[in-house]
Amino acid sequence: MVQIIQICKLFSFFLIFFLSSNLLNSNERNQFGNYLSWSYARLKGDLPKVGEYYSDIDFRIISQPLLEELFFESVTFEDWEKATEISKVLKKKDSNNFSADLYLFVNDFLVNNKISESIQNIDNQYFDINFIKALLLWTNKLNKKKSKVESVEDCIPLICIHTGIFLMQEGKKAKSKVYFDELLKKNFSSHRIKELLFLNFLELKDEKTASKIFDELSLNDMNLKKYEIGHFKKNRNFLNPVLSERDAIAEVFYNISSWYYQKNLYKYSAFFGKLSLRIRPDFNAMKLLLVSAYEQLGFEEISIKTVSKIKYNNPYFMKFLKIKTSLYEIIKRDDQEIIDELKVLAKNFPENWEIKLLLADKLRASEKYDESISLYSDVIKSDSIDDRWVVFYSRGIAYERLNKWHDAERDLKEAMRLEPNDPYVINYLAYSWLDRNINLNEALDLLKKAVELEPADGYIMDSLGWAYYLTNAIDKSVYYLEKAVSFLPNDATLNDHLGDAYWKLGRKEEAISQWKRVLIIKPKYKKKKNVIDKINNGLSK
Repeated sequence: MVQIIQICKLFSFFLIFFLSSNLLNSNERNQFGNYLSWSYARLKGDLPKVGEYYSDIDFRIISQPLLEELFFESVTFEDWEKATEISKVLKKKDSNNFSADLYLFVNDFLVNNKISESIQNIDNQYFDINFIKALLLWTNKLNKKKSKVESVEDCIPLICIHTGIFLMQEGKKAKSKVYFDELLKKNFSSHRIKELLFLNFLELKDEKTASKIFDELSLNDMNLKKYEIGHFKKNRNFLNPVLSERDAIAEVFYNISSWYYQKNLYKYSAFFGKLSLRIRPDFNAMKLLLVSAYEQLGFEEISIKTVSKIKYNNPYFMKFLKIKTSLYEIIKRDDQEIIDELKVLAKNFPENWEIKLLLADKLRASEKYDESISLYSDVIKSDSIDDRWVVFYSRGIAYERLNKWHDAERDLKEAMRLEPNDPYVINYLAYSWLDRNINLNEALDLLKKAVELEPADGYIMDSLGWAYYLTNAIDKSVYYLEKAVSFLPNDATLNDHLGDAYWKLGRKEEAISQWKRVLIIKPKYKKKKNVIDKINNGLSK
């Protein structure tokens, strides 16, 4: 995926260059070529060439859009010296470049030990002024200037949380609580703000409110469910509390990154995320957000490097491990690599059922069904497991793939008993019955329900259409199978089913056309011989 996205990006730039080449002088064309060479070397991971091509780029000549791409990528790869050089060139080209402004702010803070207040002059046309207000709160404090504290009546969640923490650090706990209490009244969804609220109410020794917030957090966070509230009293730094001005500034850059992520501007989200981590390298919530932004950008390899550094004692370890596992699937890296890693973790931490479940899922995906069944069975025995139905469902699939239908049916029924409204469990059980030509009417009723629950899923729609086919309701069968193919036009099985339904309805030319399409879509289709026979001889009664 990353290579496709990067190549497409390079192609887009090349196309732009080609179309506008007559407008560029020879020096500009050479610089564009240097940029393409540099970016491609990045793509291939050829670090010596990266340095060589980078040194060939003349920042004074290269166009601003390409210069900004170079700037963002330099930050992505933590090339701080080069990023600093580019940011200064960008400022000369565009005095209102807020990305360069904020980069230089961070660089001055970390490298030159200089607390710049120039950020208050940032052009806020495409930037929320509240981020500047939050930064100025902390920079003024560092510069030993009086910080302007916004009234509690006017503060939005971002300002409320930062003001409350600021007052806590000033020793004004009663005033800080006013802001935290006000924040509780507001409608916001930020998991991170809830974490900070929880930690600060603990600090204020308001355990009743802290417990209420913790219950909300743990409801949607598997990583927190395993802990008691007392753990966080003893381990103050566990959730990265804001304990200093430096922590707070990193927090603001997290807020900026999150803001851009919500706007689907992932490049900016990643850029400000990297700046946040440059300030505070141990910032777990920021790492999670950054990895998500990288995934959206197609930077899977960079994401893997990020998550691979996370240790088991990290509170977000399981989140990072799940991300890593899914990234391996995206880039189609050898399954055995992640399987071996999960096996080591399962051996070292046998009490962790989540690791066992991840391993079982990977083994099942690699068609190692017996091994996966053994692990699923271990997980089911765990008292602390959530969503037990998922494990029965997964084990049922593994049994079904081994043709152990009695065991598979038992598990699938149990999964449906525990979670009667999951359309995928319903679909798998019902379609398995159809495949075995048993319980057809019961399967039909279940699939009607599944389609109601998930009306936009092509596979479930196909299952319902096939159920109508097997129960000789051919008109209805064609209706639902056509809808299924419209959702998934390039699925061979769905087109095969539609061909059969067309033939039964007497639309024989259309049937033959569908069957031919099956072989175009998938030349090595598992039922190829059968399809060829249907094309030549029609559908036998």
